[in-house]
Amino acid sequence: MSEPPRIWALLGAHAGDNNQVLALAEALGLPFETKQLSYNGWRHLQPGLLGASLRSLSKAGRKAIASEPPDLTISGGHRSVPVVQHLRRRSNGRTRSVHVGYPRIASDKFDLVVATPEYPVADAANVLRIPFALTRKRDGDAEPVGLPRPIRLLILGGPTLYWRLDRKRISAVVDDLLAAARDEGGSVAAVASPRTPPALFRQVRARLANGGVPSLAVPANGSPSYAALLAAADSLSVTADSVAMLSDALVTGKAVALIPIEPTFGGRFYMQLIGPWRRMRPRDLRFFWRALADQGLLEGGGALPYVNRIVASRVLEIVKSE
Repeated sequence: MSEPPRIWALLGAHAGDNNQVLALAEALGLPFETKQLSYNGWRHLQPGLLGASLRSLSKAGRKAIASEPPDLTISGGHRSVPVVQHLRRRSNGRTRSVHVGYPRIASDKFDLVVATPEYPVADAANVLRIPFALTRKRDGDAEPVGLPRPIRLLILGGPTLYWRLDRKRISAVVDDLLAAARDEGGSVAAVASPRTPPALFRQVRARLANGGVPSLAVPANGSPSYAALLAAADSLSVTADSVAMLSDALVTGKAVALIPIEPTFGGRFYMQLIGPWRRMRPRDLRFFWRALADQGLLEGGGALPYVNRIVASRVLEIVKSE
């Protein structure tokens, strides 16, 4: 191509999906445009039922993509799938497409599907499996955290469809971190995500306040920032519910401890129904944890693959094949 390819990064409502889409777009080293998609009530239908249509887009969402379709779309989340298929049809097949995650339709609808281990995506030539999620470069080094080192960081997620956080287990982890700080020096910090139950965060904050060591409890989107805490921490303990948070922790290159979570009643029933070697839909975290353990990526035990670079190289091959 004589001109740089036109690339659209399609963003939705979920920060985790958006961060992966942007991480890949940035890793390509090419100009790209962000397109914020917004949806209406039709978004609840599965992509296969909506087909190649804009039926699920709001007026603002339709306006965002009204111009000439791009050469490449990068998307995430199943709600973007009908939009991507519409753009491809509108371009008479010219628009190439890369989807990050589980599109909930056959992967052959895309030029490339990038899947982490928890997703039930069938093997295919256009499926690229990576051990953990794409992550964006976070600039948190310049922001002071104000705690003595070593800093032991606890990263809190929240409940999901099949999993819940055990408050007693979290309390025990906090107590262990505080005991280590009392015995070895340093401090303890905790940061919540938007999914963290308020009662759990209050519990952790109270325990830290009474722990007798320098400590800090930061709510979601509070200060110091999540990026600053990741940059400053010497070790990280992360609840096992979030692939994105675990991936953020892993790419710091620091030791990461995985805090187990408990299945809900529905999750336990589903797992008993299908057994340990089939994936729950739409995702099965057991397979993500197993991949991390198999590759020795926890506790600083394995060589970290450069997943952004690996995926970007594959996407650039698609772009150059035009």
